[in-house]
Amino acid sequence: MNFNILTNTIKNKINNLQSADQKKTLKISDIVLIPEFEKMLAMDDSVVNAMTESMRTEGFKLGHELHVWLHEGKYILIDGHTRRHCAMKAGLTTVPCIIHHFESLEEAKKFAIREQTDRRNLSGEALLQAVANFNFEKGKGNTGEEKGKASEIIGKQLGVSSKTVEKARVVLKEATEEQKEAIRKEELSVNQVYNQIRGKVPAEKQDTTYPKLSAKEKVFIDGIRYAIVQFNSGTTLKDLYHQTTDSFDFSKMTESLKDVDISKLFATEDTESQISDLEV
Repeated sequence: MNFNILTNTIKNKINNLQSADQKKTLKISDIVLIPEFEKMLAMDDSVVNAMTESMRTEGFKLGHELHVWLHEGKYILIDGHTRRHCAMKAGLTTVPCIIHHFESLEEAKKFAIREQTDRRNLSGEALLQAVANFNFEKGKGNTGEEKGKASEIIGKQLGVSSKTVEKARVVLKEATEEQKEAIRKEELSVNQVYNQIRGKVPAEKQDTTYPKLSAKEKVFIDGIRYAIVQFNSGTTLKDLYHQTTDSFDFSKMTESLKDVDISKLFATEDTESQISDLEV
């Protein structure tokens, strides 16, 4: 074998070994956080509490290593911020990691987003947070040399349609804080908020009674209204109690109130005459 060919073969093998992903236990204090990855997806308090308790009793589970980018001699955390946070709360000082060698920040971000979205049902807030991390400059979408419509490129990476990405982007830019809060609480979907923004909610389905309240608040108020109507029709307190505890259907409750004008139940002769005067 030619000496130069042998030398190049050895060099290539060394380079491949150096660039290959490696498993390594790192001190938490040696892992660096940067904004590009730290705020990629928000931590869920219920997940944090459960995971922390699990780590206290069982330690850090294998197969859930942190993903770290070795860049300019620093171990930059790109995926596993919740696990790192829980490990610290549980009193751990070291964590198992997979060390990656990426060519650029964009390549590292692409990997991190794919890892995170693969573990999550991409709906609601997780979808919005994932889409917010992409570059919508024409033909890019944080994918380096790949060309095409940004929403299609991003959709492929997230495993959703380009239309879903476009709707999420509209919600990110135009939704009110109340609408975004409803998505966070899983009271509304991204698609529902998109339809509200674009005025695509059919008139008969629009909530004109108390549109600014959350879904839970609306059910609570409907419950009070339902009780009032039932009492007015002669239902006893005991019967109402059994109605609302024996496999009660809340959707039917709300539906039954649509054709009821509760204000008329409390109208006096004076108020009725005032209404008549106004109508004249």
